[in-house]
Amino acid sequence: MSINENIIELKIFDFDTDHRFISDLLGLNPTRTWTKGEEYFIGNKRNKIKKTRKENYWVYNSINVSNDWIGYQIDKFLEDIIVPRKEAIKRITEQFHTEFSIVQYIYDSCNPGLYFDKKAIKILNECGLELNIDLYVLTEADKD
Repeated sequence: MSINENIIELKIFDFDTDHRFISDLLGLNPTRTWTKGEEYFIGNKRNKIKKTRKENYWVYNSINVSNDWIGYQIDKFLEDIIVPRKEAIKRITEQFHTEFSIVQYIYDSCNPGLYFDKKAIKILNECGLELNIDLYVLTEADKD
């Protein structure tokens, strides 16, 4: 049986302050960061291409590898991460590009579905968060 990968993220882009400012304001340690001007590579070992980061980036995420409905994970992230930090997130969204991001790599379903009730939409709106949803419906062969 194939298992899906569901990722919920709070992402902050294009800021000119230290990453610690965001971490301290939110009371969260980021899952990943990068710094403007930092070099990185894409491609395989033989065909690597060197690139340079164009902006600062900070992300905190929750990853769930299961075939459970993603709505439960979204609701939990909103309640546990976003709601307690609503005022701090509003301060950040007033200054920086900030997203609530949902990414699904779907191997066991052909009909993904997302549902946002009034409460969830209100939370995102009050925080000033943009919503980004990426769904990848794949096959078992795509896992490698």
